[in-house]
Amino acid sequence: MTSPDPMAEIRASFFIECEELLEAMQDGLQVMDDGADDTETINIVFRAVHSIKGGAGAFGLEPLVRFAHRYETVLDQVRSGHLTVEPDLLKLFFGAADHLSDLVRACRDELDMPDAEGQAILTELNKHVTEDETEADEEVDFQPLGLAVVVQM
Repeated sequence: MTSPDPMAEIRASFFIECEELLEAMQDGLQVMDDGADDTETINIVFRAVHSIKGGAGAFGLEPLVRFAHRYETVLDQVRSGHLTVEPDLLKLFFGAADHLSDLVRACRDELDMPDAEGQAILTELNKHVTEDETEADEEVDFQPLGLAVVVQM
């Protein structure tokens, strides 16, 4: 009898958590769309994207990490008060959330990444990022963290 692959189980747990985070993100965006742009709601959306990015990094899902990082950077601009949530920005956030969901599912199901739509959204997100932040992102050499799991039976 073959023992289950612990990394496969951890990966499956990550994608289950992603579904919960994506739901929290959508709920937060809906609250913002309903007119509440309080700090806690913005933090919920930010943390959801941040957590997805972190987990994706652990599994070396670089396209997901890069998209989530840019989305997170713009959300952080809102958190810090440098950007105000206006209808056009909120529309962009909803589009980015939909694309993030598509990326999560593509990674989970090991499908090709939806790229054209993602590039258009990244272009729009980049319009809300300062030049310093864009340059800092270009300098990042992403390397996934290696994980060793010891299973004792």
